[in-house]
Amino acid sequence: MTVEERRRRRFSESFRKEQVQLIESGKVSISEVSKLYEVKANNVRAWVKKFGSKELPKQIIISDGTEYNRIKSLEKEIKNLKEVIGDQQVKLIVQEKLIKQAEEKLGKGFEKK
Repeated sequence: MTVEERRRRRFSESFRKEQVQLIESGKVSISEVSKLYEVKANNVRAWVKKFGSKELPKQIIISDGTEYNRIKSLEKEIKNLKEVIGDQQVKLIVQEKLIKQAEEKLGKGFEKK
């Protein structure tokens, strides 16, 4: 598509609302819509701001490499912590089920016996 063709085309309001709904549901990202329809990402952000029900997350401005590395390490730590919490949750569920089964077989005061 030529630059002139991109300048002349217009997207209907219903199309823009549909794209915003897809973005808010997490099915596509702003950059994916931007690339797919050859629209600037700032224009897509404006659609989300105008037609969206959720507020856009603020952009993170990185001024040097150390900030980028720090953010990446924090994201990695968050991922690891979520995994640990998930593992602990599974262990608790298993433990509760084992206690329930023991109570059914041995009675309520099985721990004292």
